Amino acid sequence: MFKGSSGVMSGAAIAGVLAFSMPAMANDAGAFVGGMVTMKVVNNMERRTRAEEAQAYQPAPAPVQQAPAQPAKPSKEKQLQDLDKLASGGYITPDEYKARRKAILDSM
Repeated sequence: MFKGSSGVMSGAAIAGVLAFSMPAMANDAGAFVGGMVTMKVVNNMERRTRAEEAQAYQPAPAPVQQAPAQPAKPSKEKQLQDLDKLASGGYITPDEYKARRKAILDSM
């Protein structure tokens, strides 16, 4: 990009300045064609730069976060088997065993 005193000067403006400063004549055909090619290259560079800058300033997409998987609740049969193991191992009292067993069966 070309910067002048008034900011950024486009390729078309540069080509216009060149065209008025050097009129195209039959014997200057090579210079005229070269100027046209230069204008096309400058325009393409400016367009590509604008596209790259626009792409650089786009916010990145937010990462997708999934909720943590809830552990599956054990079946009633499994809960009763675990309760029996606790009772047979002496980890809970007979009263606790009866209360928990009743709660499991009542929730069916």
